[in-house]
Amino acid sequence: MQWYRKEDESAFLLSVIPVFMGAEIASQSAINSRLKSYTQSPYVASTISFLVGAVFLMVLTLISGQSLGVSLLIIRTHPWWMWLGGVTAAFALTSNVILFPILGSIQTSVLPIAGQLFMSLVIDQFGLFHAPVAHFTWLKFGGVIALFIGMLLATKMLRVHDKFEEKQRTSLSQVKWQFLGLMAGILLAIQSAINGYLGRVLQSPVHGTMISFVISFVLLLLLSLSIHQPLKQGVRRGVHVLRHEWWIGIGGLLGSSYVFLSAWLVPILGTGRVIIIALFGQLLFSALIDQFGWLHADKNSMTRLQFLGLVVMLAGTIIINRS
Repeated sequence: MQWYRKEDESAFLLSVIPVFMGAEIASQSAINSRLKSYTQSPYVASTISFLVGAVFLMVLTLISGQSLGVSLLIIRTHPWWMWLGGVTAAFALTSNVILFPILGSIQTSVLPIAGQLFMSLVIDQFGLFHAPVAHFTWLKFGGVIALFIGMLLATKMLRVHDKFEEKQRTSLSQVKWQFLGLMAGILLAIQSAINGYLGRVLQSPVHGTMISFVISFVLLLLLSLSIHQPLKQGVRRGVHVLRHEWWIGIGGLLGSSYVFLSAWLVPILGTGRVIIIALFGQLLFSALIDQFGWLHADKNSMTRLQFLGLVVMLAGTIIINRS
């Protein structure tokens, strides 16, 4: 077999991985939502999720022979922004928690995705955060347009008869919150690029991802304590329910796996390609979760318009990948 010697086929196989990364994020959202129902706090549920992911990554780091710490030489000789991946992740997560009751589920999903798409292409175009340069082309532009249209269809953003969403769109006071949603997506794209660079510097994507998760966990823990969230009670309820629904504890594992794979693939495929393909996988698997009620999610049958949107997104993803 000669496929592993061909650069284009190897890149194609690597491009399949972000689809499963997107499925991990979709699953993590459903799992954390279930966990939140027991902890009675989205902040506590997210803190637990980051803790589980951080511990898992610590174990992997030790198994790989890496130290959990970082030398002072690395800290002094590399840019300060290299440590901000965990900060951006914590900010984006908190933003989504704030935006959900204000903008509704559709805009809370679409706005960060739009922000990620925009920023990932900017990062690739200019090689920001020492990411590999991938210049914008007309073919890529066509793929982005197809992806954006498909995203609007798949998330029902074009359903103007939805009274709640229509009310929110017509309110000018929502503009600042919509901007916050875009910023959350922009910061998630920056996180992927930063963690990719951090993994290269530490010569271990696992070690770099572990550092990012520890920072996110500490920030969310401090946030939960500062706003007086029921941390102890939430942890007790979460541990108790693990006896019946063990899978609610793996949200952190899925999240840490996503960040680790992203840190590994970004230097190879580029920030834009990884994020765009992962977003397709995320929306596709989210639709399947809604369709079949997996992970105790409420069933919401997929409409023809949503199916068409996923097909258009797939076409856009293929075009971008080819470009």
